[in-house]
Order: sequence, then structure tokens, then C-alpha cells
Amino acid sequence: MSMLVFAKHIKNQLDSLPKGWAYFALHGKQGVLYSGYTANLPLKLSVMLAKSEEGGLYAELWTTATELEYNLHSDGMAALIQYKATIAENLPIYQHRILPWANYAYLAFDALRFPFVTVVEHTNDHWFYIGPFRSRFFLADVIDTLSRILKLPYCETSAFPCEKFDRDACRGWCLSLAPAEESQSEHSIEKLETLLKEAYLHPENGILEMVKKTRDEYFNELEFSKAALLDDEIKLLATYRDWLMFLYTAKELEFDSEEFTVKAGKLTHCQYQHRDYHFPTDRTEFRANEALALNMDAVDESRIIYDYLKKKGEIDARRDH
Repeated sequence: MSMLVFAKHIKNQLDSLPKGWAYFALHGKQGVLYSGYTANLPLKLSVMLAKSEEGGLYAELWTTATELEYNLHSDGMAALIQYKATIAENLPIYQHRILPWANYAYLAFDALRFPFVTVVEHTNDHWFYIGPFRSRFFLADVIDTLSRILKLPYCETSAFPCEKFDRDACRGWCLSLAPAEESQSEHSIEKLETLLKEAYLHPENGILEMVKKTRDEYFNELEFSKAALLDDEIKLLATYRDWLMFLYTAKELEFDSEEFTVKAGKLTHCQYQHRDYHFPTDRTEFRANEALALNMDAVDESRIIYDYLKKKGEIDARRDH
């Protein structure tokens, strides 16, 4: 366990902090103010510092803190266990006021309503929801990429049809919402629904492989600049596929050992420093359209558990979906 004086000039010390999985806590005169876990402590604190400079709760926390406590761990599971146990012991006063997932977002789609695919902050409506994802910029890039490849809707205006239809970047699915005499069979709702599900719900839909093949063809033909343009697209699609496979599995994660127990994708018991800690089972009832949606406050914990069990060989990472 290490302690660091938490002064206003701590940003000059961030680069000297070790990277890797860590539990951390900000202490003040009243004790532990806020704690968390991270795979990159310098980056995590840099983000919190940037938010503190915008004012609000982060600024209040930053100016109140006097010490930084941190403890490096070999993996995310160990960091999560220390975090859960310490929260149960200390109940930090800022813990339930500062929400690390506040800017997370869901991808939502529905072939029956405009704009067909969108990014939202909750799952209270009747779209089909996927997520949450940690970055809405990532989601926007995913939607943009899949819409370009498959000419799916990515409606950025409230008026339709838009210029994307005019330049043949979209097949004009919005015309399915027009009066029957203006609609054409190629804009059928049924076809759009099939394509949306294939693009967004099926990890092994072949789109990533198609882009990789095109990239390799460019490379083999010595068109290196064109090949390089697809590298970011390949990384994006691979990351989306990986997260989607996690979401298919997350709610079903179950594991039991002396060290910890997992039910419904969350810790229900852990042992830390020779003490046992018990946590309530997640009893959230999800609707059918939330089949691939987790609660925002649960997703980071479930992802750490998923990665840990996958590494141990407890999860078949290539299930058919």
C-alpha cells in the first residue's frame, strides 16, 4: 500500500505513478472520501483532474482530498475485491455522488421508428438496447462504419430523405415511413429489421473479416495508404465484436470459490484480508428488448469478472449467437 500527498499540484506527479491494475482511494480529514479501481492509475486520475477543472463534484472532491492511497494488483479481479471490501467497510461520502459511468451510453435500434439507430442514456423506451458502452464517440464511429459498409440508416437530421440518400450512401430506408404510394419494396421494414439485427447483434456476422480481406488485398497490391485507412476500422469492429460477446455472457456469469462468488455477473461474496464480505444478488428484471443491456453501474464490475473467468478458461469466448 502506498500513500501520496494529494496537493493541488499533484498533476505534476501523475506521470510518475505506476501503471497497471490498482485500487485507489482519496483521503481527506474525514477519512476515505472516494475509492475506485482502474487498469491505468495515471490515466484515471488525469481524467478525474480534467473533470475537476470543470467544477462540480469532482472539483469539490479534488480540493477536499489530502492524500492518495493506492495498491497495485496482478489483475482486475484482485483490485475489484479490494474495492468492494473497502467500500463495505468505509462507505466513502462521495462514493454514491460521483458516478464514473455517468457518460456511458446505449446503442438502440428499431426498424419501426425514425431514426432507426441512435445513442441513448437509458433503456426506458421500447427500442432494442445494447450496452452500455463507455464512449458515445465509439458508438458513433461504430454506427457510421456499419452504415457505410451496409448502407444502413445513420440519420443525423430530423428531415428525410436526406443528402445521404441523394449521394447513394444510404438506401433510403426512411422512405418506408412515407405513404404507401411513395414506398418501394427495397425499403421494406422487414428487410431493414433483418439487416439491423445482423449488423448489430451477431458478433460473427463476417463484416470484420470482409474488411480485413479488403485491407489485405490493398496491402498485397502495394496500395499501403489504402490499407492503412482500414486499420482503424478493423480495430473498431474488433472492439465492438468483443464487447458484444461480453454482453451476451455477462448476465449468466456464475462462479464459486473460497476467494469469491459470482452470481448474475456480479460479486456476491469475497474474502479480503481474512474477512468475508457478502453483497446482494442483482435481481434486476430485464425486458426482452434489454436482453443485451446491463445496468450502467454494473457493467465495469461484470467486465472484470468476464475477463478473469475467460482467462481462466471458464468461458467459451466464441459462442454462437
